[in-house]
Amino acid sequence: NDILLGHSTLPEYVMSDGYSFGSVVGRFANRIGGASFAIDGKKYQLDKNDNKINTLHGGFFRLDHVIWKAKVVDTKTSCGVVFSRRSPDGEQGFPGNLDVTVSYTLGKDNKLTMRYKAKTDKPTPVNFTNHAYFNLVGSGTILDHELQSDCKGYLEVDKNLIPTGKIIDVAGTPFDFTKAKTIGRDIGKVAPGYDHCYVTPAYKGKAAAPDPKKLVRAAVLYDPKSGRKMTMDTNQEGVQFYTANWVEGLTGKNGVKMVKHGAICLESQRFPDAPNKPDFPPCVLRPKETYDAVTVYGFSW
Repeated sequence: NDILLGHSTLPEYVMSDGYSFGSVVGRFANRIGGASFAIDGKKYQLDKNDNKINTLHGGFFRLDHVIWKAKVVDTKTSCGVVFSRRSPDGEQGFPGNLDVTVSYTLGKDNKLTMRYKAKTDKPTPVNFTNHAYFNLVGSGTILDHELQSDCKGYLEVDKNLIPTGKIIDVAGTPFDFTKAKTIGRDIGKVAPGYDHCYVTPAYKGKAAAPDPKKLVRAAVLYDPKSGRKMTMDTNQEGVQFYTANWVEGLTGKNGVKMVKHGAICLESQRFPDAPNKPDFPPCVLRPKETYDAVTVYGFSW
């Protein structure tokens, strides 16, 4: 079975702008409040593509709608593709020429590694992720999928879904997945569904950068009917849990209509609105530094 929501043709992907099925998201994934930020005293204005207030996933000109260079990589233990592109100074409103590589590598151990690396010639916020929609059955909803996560907190947000800066303990709330439970058990208490940034064990505290060389277990997704399991490890401090709350009625692969909660996205990332939150782990990449974000999805059955 195909365990990813998406489309059958390229034009369908292009026309479904805003859903980002299976695509790279950047320059800055998730939201930036007020569609602006300041670095070293200089203010930058971005696209207001989220309710005409915030920037979401980089703005109107998203990096999943541009042409990337591609190189196939094939070894004795894995195969994959490395995409590369220069995002020019001022693209999406962000400063700096940003040289980006995105690699997808599938190993013989059934692990899919996604790695994002970037360098810049000016200080600039960087936050890449992938917006894959997983359904381990391949159809229907994911409400009977079991999810377990070592994330013990999530970011409180305001009415515009911008973090307040406060981390909420999941204990005793519908957001608690520290012990495995079905996604559907408490989803009715979180209408219209989960769409929250959880704090992974990579988080080291206020304004502290996580260790880029250390991967932590962020989530385990399991479907009891098929016996399929997916693990997620990352070096990022945040992971967005999103239960496909707004895909109902879209045409999916082979013409099949999508349903509400037909998938779950587990998007590793920096914290949303980090450019405007000095207490959040740093997200600004500076010249001579290297951005290096890694996420590994492991599959078994």
